[in-house]
Amino acid sequence: MAEKMMDCDRIEINPKWVKYKTILKRIHDIDVASNGEKFKFGDIREYVTREDSAPAQEMPNNINVTNYTAARLGRSKAHQVLATASENPDWLASLAGWLTYYRVGIRQEFFWHQQFDIIFLDHPNRGLRMFSMQTAANMMAAMAILGWKESVIYQGYLTHAALNRDYQLELQYTEEHRRAQAFMLRLFADWVGDVSHQWPNYAYDEPIYEALLQHWRNPDPEALVPCLLAACDRHTHQAGKDTLKKFYDFNSDWHLERVPVEILLLFRLREWEGLANPVLDHPLMAAPFDRLPPEQPIPELDELMQGVLKRAREDWPQYDEVLSLAALKQG
Repeated sequence: MAEKMMDCDRIEINPKWVKYKTILKRIHDIDVASNGEKFKFGDIREYVTREDSAPAQEMPNNINVTNYTAARLGRSKAHQVLATASENPDWLASLAGWLTYYRVGIRQEFFWHQQFDIIFLDHPNRGLRMFSMQTAANMMAAMAILGWKESVIYQGYLTHAALNRDYQLELQYTEEHRRAQAFMLRLFADWVGDVSHQWPNYAYDEPIYEALLQHWRNPDPEALVPCLLAACDRHTHQAGKDTLKKFYDFNSDWHLERVPVEILLLFRLREWEGLANPVLDHPLMAAPFDRLPPEQPIPELDELMQGVLKRAREDWPQYDEVLSLAALKQG
């Protein structure tokens, strides 16, 4: 007999939940007003061609600082693709393309945190704390949406290694209380079974997530429905613009107010466990997010990303060893 799922109290949909057309307009306005994407491509090209080693620059030429602009570009564009998926019939291919940039860049970012601890051993602030666990969890979910199992595994271990080495942004981690992202990372840890992190208390105080973590492997998909619907309701209340005093798991900076990344991650992990998923009748689960897409191929790296890897490996012979899955699993 299937295990009975505990009930989850629903808080209903937020009546002020941001409208889809508002998100589209915001993204359009950002694209029109900013040349950021152009500058980021230029920054990456300078790294590949070593033009960043101009004599007038103390850094990075004297210590070969790695450049992780690809992570910033990839995560920004991947979030936008997810947010506008219903308007883009090619969103899966677009998401896959930008995630290749993110996958290269996040390795660069992690590697430089590790090297910073070695090179600047006497740094007064101990080391870098620039790693965003919020973004890392979102991108892990995006990889899961595409069905990239090995990438999800790598991303999950890399993120836990960053957390356990205190690479994470301190304010985001201690004050902003991104419970949904903590839930996704705890779900990953429960799935693989051999990694963990001691989160601050806030990560354990959402009853909806605690119930889902306890029961997500329930073989009866319908037993999950009450808590999944409650999680969908919660998503709508955690969609908003951050202020100095209030922070949202799905804040407007990343445009995921109407993208159920936490639900689809859970669905994909269940699928990989051989379990069926329910169909949820909730506005958050509107097409194309009403069901998991078929697993997508991982694109080949383009010339620019190949160039990033080439330089990194030339500058740092230990690059691949430091970033190996085996090394990340050591914490």
